[in-house]
Amino acid sequence: MNRFLKIDMIFYIFLLLLGVGGFFFAIIWPQSEGFYAFTVSASLGGLGVVSYIFYSKKSNRHLACPSGSNCDLVIKSKYSVFFGIPLEHIGMAYYFLIFASYASFILLPDLRQTILVPFLLMTTTGAFLFSAYLIFVQAFLLRRWCIWCLLSATLSTAIFIASFSSISGAELFLVQITPLLLVLKSLGFVFGLGGATAALFLFIKFLSDSDIDDREAQSLQKFSELIWLGLGLIFISEYIRYVAQPEMLAQSAIFISQIVILSVVFVSGAVLSVLFVPFLTVLPFVKKNDLNNDDAHRTPLESLRRGTIINGSISLSSWYFAFFLNYAPEYPIIKILAIYTVVVGIAVIIGLFYDDRIGNKNKN
Repeated sequence: MNRFLKIDMIFYIFLLLLGVGGFFFAIIWPQSEGFYAFTVSASLGGLGVVSYIFYSKKSNRHLACPSGSNCDLVIKSKYSVFFGIPLEHIGMAYYFLIFASYASFILLPDLRQTILVPFLLMTTTGAFLFSAYLIFVQAFLLRRWCIWCLLSATLSTAIFIASFSSISGAELFLVQITPLLLVLKSLGFVFGLGGATAALFLFIKFLSDSDIDDREAQSLQKFSELIWLGLGLIFISEYIRYVAQPEMLAQSAIFISQIVILSVVFVSGAVLSVLFVPFLTVLPFVKKNDLNNDDAHRTPLESLRRGTIINGSISLSSWYFAFFLNYAPEYPIIKILAIYTVVVGIAVIIGLFYDDRIGNKNKN
């Protein structure tokens, strides 16, 4: 199993949760301090990403990519240096500056009135534009993706957006582009929910021969990328809306519930992609005819098969519940999350029933 499960992937999930999970600081604390705390968390995640890339290059070790692509071809390409300086060095300096500055804003509020604020705004803007350039390089010049680099770009973008909370009048501009943000959110559900539904039907179809081969696994991986794109569009659009109207949205049970549920999708998708998908082509989706002892069936891979189905059930039911919340009236958040828990529970039961069905398909 070690050949599938890399420590890099575990660390990637940790940095993912550290960087993005800080958004809940802003929800719990819908003032400038909450956004500063989120920025501190995001900068720590970014610092971890670029430091790990630096460590991998310095020790000349392979950097495992959670998506299955070859990150080494990106981080060791000719575009990995800028004016002779390795990008990971620039990244470490940038994220440490952001971490130290915004942590100081929380501990020393008087610094918020200094020239440091506009300087940081220019710095985060430059970092955002440079991240956009690096994404362009991956998409059109290298035609390869590095998921670690994309995580750094995501955190850099989140920090840039959070910096608007320090600018007087920025909220008015962000409110004016709310219709565009809602369009992006809808597009995110088209990609995310559509991709998750299509992946489910493909999964069932591929199991018609009780096996998933490499070609079928790659097809499912493409839909996984579509799902992540959709999730990214939703989070970015909702994040910008929250920066524009933090106090109002912090009181919205629908908004908070959607963020919580989509965070479940986020975590579930990360766990599914990193811990379960690498095993997909070797999972035993049926019990072998030549085995008579039921104890012989209880293998780690069979447990992973069940975990894959449970995880997928949670993710898909969460997608649909989050989507229907777009049309639901305001209810107390406790009631919404209670209903959500029941829906997920039913989905998991259905998933377990399906797991038993395919597991016993060729038992006799």
